[in-house]
Amino acid sequence: MKMTRILIPVMTPLALAISSVASAGPAGYAPPPPPTQEFKVRIGGAYISPNSDNVTFADSLLIWPDPINPDFNRQWGAFRTNIDPSDEWGWFINAEWKPWDHWSVSLSYTDGDRHTGGRRDGWHNRFGLREFGRRGDFARWEPQMTAAYLNWYPLPPSCLIQPYMGVGINYTDFSSERLRDWGWINPFTGRSEFWGGRLNLGDNWGYTWQIGVDFTFGHDSSWLINIAGIYYDVDTDIEVDTFFTDVPRQVNYRHRFGGDYLFDPWVFNIGVGYKFDFHW
Repeated sequence: MKMTRILIPVMTPLALAISSVASAGPAGYAPPPPPTQEFKVRIGGAYISPNSDNVTFADSLLIWPDPINPDFNRQWGAFRTNIDPSDEWGWFINAEWKPWDHWSVSLSYTDGDRHTGGRRDGWHNRFGLREFGRRGDFARWEPQMTAAYLNWYPLPPSCLIQPYMGVGINYTDFSSERLRDWGWINPFTGRSEFWGGRLNLGDNWGYTWQIGVDFTFGHDSSWLINIAGIYYDVDTDIEVDTFFTDVPRQVNYRHRFGGDYLFDPWVFNIGVGYKFDFHW
């Protein structure tokens, strides 16, 4: 009985030590931690800089019921003018899943503010009209861009600065398209008149690529700052449907012109993010 009381306090810590060594493996080292995967969410501002493009517009609809000048439509088939939208700020949000140390997939959405662009000179020169009022922009629209990427991170996950680059596909749509009022002086009557009309930009699928960097606040912090530059390939159809009514003569003039516009914006993101770590 005395021997039992002596052996139990001695053998208990020895048994614990042996079990810990056995669980550590044959060499006595602790097993590696289970692999982790990472999930990030980023949100912030997006500076959108669209491409300036010279567009050839072709007339797909011409209605000119003018009994006085029936041949006035003889040279109205096509003309060329410049589309030069303004740079604008918008916002973005993206989510990223990183199942491996150097590879991830992400989904991003960017909503642009109102762009105004397009010179009226080509329209007025083509029609032989003297412009009335302010020169410059004739249209405005808002882009929405959704993109999916495969990203590569060259540095190990332990680094606080994480540069990355990615390639993917994008889907771009446009909303709030509007043709701004056109003012001109009728060369035949000398009176000021205004065109009304509609503008439509088609949606588009294209490629995209990005390069960016995440700055983490510390090894124990889940917050980060993100900066990225993104290019979108967007080739869209632009259609302009214009008309006006000459009230004294009750004659409706209508023209529909279409062309291909390379929107192709550069987007520069700056935002904040939060990351979560999960074990497999």
